[in-house]
Amino acid sequence: MVFIMSHDYTLAKNNTELLRSKPEDFKDGLPALPPTRFARIPESSRAQYLGDRFSYMQAGSWDAPAIVFLHGIGANSSYFRFQLAELSKRFNVVAWNAPGYWLSDAFITQAPSEHDYANAVLDFLRALKLSRVTLCGNSFGSVVAQAFAIDFPNRVERLLLTGTGVGQRELRAERRQAFEARAKRILQGGYQYADAGVDALVGPNTSQTLKDMLIELTRANQPAGLLRAVSFRLSTFFTPDHAHVLKMPVWLVQGEKDTTNPRAENADLLMPRLPKAKLFEWAGIGHLPEVEDHRAFNDLVHEFMPKG
Repeated sequence: MVFIMSHDYTLAKNNTELLRSKPEDFKDGLPALPPTRFARIPESSRAQYLGDRFSYMQAGSWDAPAIVFLHGIGANSSYFRFQLAELSKRFNVVAWNAPGYWLSDAFITQAPSEHDYANAVLDFLRALKLSRVTLCGNSFGSVVAQAFAIDFPNRVERLLLTGTGVGQRELRAERRQAFEARAKRILQGGYQYADAGVDALVGPNTSQTLKDMLIELTRANQPAGLLRAVSFRLSTFFTPDHAHVLKMPVWLVQGEKDTTNPRAENADLLMPRLPKAKLFEWAGIGHLPEVEDHRAFNDLVHEFMPKG
């Protein structure tokens, strides 16, 4: 691995061939998912939600170091299938369903702020009796992870972001149109939403097996969750303005082919404010590194986490 120093931050670029998913990886099918679990929303926060439950998936020993995964705007906990299956051999792997996703009850407000999502993560950790965790978020989940780490830095041991979004002070017209198009599709149903496919999200070498998996899990979207997430992503929350709070180790994984959250408009704006952070750019990878090259990503998680 070659490290290129620029503007007081590190860009780590992998010069070796990435271990992309190959057909033989799935000869026995995709890894099995753990069952959906439920946690009671703390009574003190119940007034913020339309119900009293979070839903999530968990694998590994509860006594092991905890990694909490936060999914993207069109996904859910099952997106982290490969992390639940593999990383659970060493870690307590928890994948939440954000409010309004899967079987998690939605926010009452239809326009949640970054503080609402940060408090939801806090409520979720309290419900699971987790104090300090490693937080890993993809896309929308990366913004939620940053919001939580900004509001509650003492709860985050380290931060791992993929397909990183940083928000915007001013939203470009085409960006707004893309989010609004998602909102219109979900109102027509889960199949209608998923029928748009995932080609725009992944790199050119992604197997059809993985694309089919992503389309299938996308069908589980509910309007209550996605519409509120879209509202949040259309807000003016801009994480570089608050990055001075992020003193914990922060690693970012950026797909070279990511057109959803391009590096120049996101990671490159955040990194100069995080002098101890690392950015890993992977050739041929799109917006979903932990799925597109799950073996390389899981190896990176092992490298990121403390030994012992």
